Amino acid sequence: MNPTNQISPDSQMIAISGTEKWDVYHRLQDLGISCQCSMHKALSVDVSSPNEVAQVWSVVRRVTSSRESLVKLLKCCWEISSVF
Repeated sequence: MNPTNQISPDSQMIAISGTEKWDVYHRLQDLGISCQCSMHKALSVDVSSPNEVAQVWSVVRRVTSSRESLVKLLKCCWEISSVF
């Protein structure tokens, strides 16, 4: 995490609309991932590790995927875990 909470010049912009952007922003803040968000601008995220990339991907997917898609994924995970 960037200790000054400033976004680096090579940060990534994530185009998410409306309230979804703010949901992602707040969750990333909870996870300690450096990000900035303002009205009428894209969410800017600065990741510094593969773990943070996976966390950002997971948060964005959770917010932008349909309920049906998330239910299918959960069922698939349950099926896989019952095999082991």
